[in-house]
Amino acid sequence: MSTLARPALDGASLRYARLAARAAEAAVDGATGLVWLEHVNIVVGDREQAEAFYFEEGLGCSRDPSKPGGPGSAGTMWANLGSQQFHLAEQADDDPPQAVRGALGLALPDVAAAAARLQRLEARGACGPVEIHDADRFTATCPWGNVFHCYSCRADFSGFDAMDAKKQPKMVGLHARDGYGGGGAPFGVRGGPGVKYLQFFCDDAESAANAYSSEFGGATTHDGSAIDTVAVQAGLGPVHLIFETAAPDPAAEAKMAGVHLCCYVDGFSERYERLRAHCFTNQRFKHLDTCDTLAEARASRTFRFAFPALPNVEHETRALSHEQFLKRVHYAPP
Repeated sequence: MSTLARPALDGASLRYARLAARAAEAAVDGATGLVWLEHVNIVVGDREQAEAFYFEEGLGCSRDPSKPGGPGSAGTMWANLGSQQFHLAEQADDDPPQAVRGALGLALPDVAAAAARLQRLEARGACGPVEIHDADRFTATCPWGNVFHCYSCRADFSGFDAMDAKKQPKMVGLHARDGYGGGGAPFGVRGGPGVKYLQFFCDDAESAANAYSSEFGGATTHDGSAIDTVAVQAGLGPVHLIFETAAPDPAAEAKMAGVHLCCYVDGFSERYERLRAHCFTNQRFKHLDTCDTLAEARASRTFRFAFPALPNVEHETRALSHEQFLKRVHYAPP
């Protein structure tokens, strides 16, 4: 890949990757109730543009057989990446396209091929800028302003020397490349492609990270630079949430309103009771689940909440007894 990078995006891409790699080491203890980040639900605009960006012509996500999109289809499409998904909802008069105020960090099996595909889309005006940083990293912007920092899932951004697994006990060698530590650990999710992190700009990064770690457990990891940036583990993978303090931007916050993350937690009933003040039934999804009472939440194995520190990000929160926990998804990269 050629190098055509704006310094701001290049620097952010590398900084978040290094922070996620450091946070992965803290995640090895796994003391967290936020067990698994399954999918990100986001409203997209023009259907053909969305399919081009997410599927074969762009990022390389696989079409889920149950909701593949394609000619003549309508409604939500599911785009699979590794063991995770994007749920791409169809825009409506009261559901305009959404954009995360921040960025999504993806681990891809072939960044050079994905970057080349997206550059072809950019050339015909079908997506935003595609900026190549180095052989293992690029940043792409979707037609509606979502920023995707993309990385090779085989690369190591930890900055640590590789471990000679041959001189270690067998179990050390088994885990040497599981993504949870330094020593040449790959930048993947459960050893392969996936949504590695979600990064959000917010009023107070420390408060946002502490809200998650206080309720769900899991270590927080600070960037260590002059920029106030904090990562908190988000369960298996390891997957992370990254928060960065920034000046208020009401327009950007409004574009993010309604984006939701589907995650799984332990201690379902106890967590519902503690989070009750922040829980709500989303009228858009009331045909799927309601959570106005604990009985309703338990019946659907789901409740929805948003932390005050990040009010425009909804969490579709599921019990480990939910039928779709760690479901197998179809993924076959192009």
